[in-house]
Amino acid sequence: MKKRQNRSRSGGSYSAVDIKQDRKRILGSTTSFTTVEEYKTLRTNLIFSTTEEGSKIIGITSAESKEGKSITCLNTAITFAEAGKKVIVLDCDLRLPTISRLLGIRGTPGVSNLLVNINTLDETVQHVQLSRAAIDVIPSGDIPPNPSELLGSDKMSSLLNALTGMYDYIFIDTPPVGAVSDAVVLSKMLTGYIIVVRSGRTEQAALSNVLSQLEYAGANLLGFVLNGISEKELRRYGKYSYKYGKYRLYGRYRYYGQSLTSRDKPPADEEK
Repeated sequence: MKKRQNRSRSGGSYSAVDIKQDRKRILGSTTSFTTVEEYKTLRTNLIFSTTEEGSKIIGITSAESKEGKSITCLNTAITFAEAGKKVIVLDCDLRLPTISRLLGIRGTPGVSNLLVNINTLDETVQHVQLSRAAIDVIPSGDIPPNPSELLGSDKMSSLLNALTGMYDYIFIDTPPVGAVSDAVVLSKMLTGYIIVVRSGRTEQAALSNVLSQLEYAGANLLGFVLNGISEKELRRYGKYSYKYGKYRLYGRYRYYGQSLTSRDKPPADEEK
């Protein structure tokens, strides 16, 4: 296994300044009321989208990097933990891990070490106390030469099965679908996927490619999170909805105040 590298998939560095800025977007005591409420909306819609009994395994992905999937993953987990649910976050972006850097915890041992039997589950789970709630986290671990093979292995399936007996919700941060196939090979092990879309960055062709790949793999697509919205756009998007194929995408949210509207339940303003 290789030592961890802090470079983006496009070749640019993911600097300490980038991490510092992203840490400010983790839900905390100074987070705006609007942002907190939007994540609660996301929580409610996810609950209505995943009505089967038992533990839920939710994957968070995007078309490309730097669209907000890791922050979305963490903040969604925090919101569920605030509601009294037992929650764990897995960093399964084994090529360019972010979760441990955002939280300021050790990055190894983690998922990759578990999957090759170097470490045990007890050795990899970290309990993280945040200002709003406590969550458990398994970081990515050392960077392996074969991420897709590890994530698609029987060992990964066994790991998730073990965690479903311990947690109410398992949130998985995966690599972007447009970059590598890792998220696709995980799809059949998950309850469903949330796709993070960033206003002004995500291209329609890239999003279409994500949908095609995940649908072909038989993934359950729960809906979208739209971020990168300014205050002015927030008011405008609150009045209108946009359809993308059979999945509905609602833009209502701040840069880091995202929410999701599922196929199964419309947002409150449409129920009136």
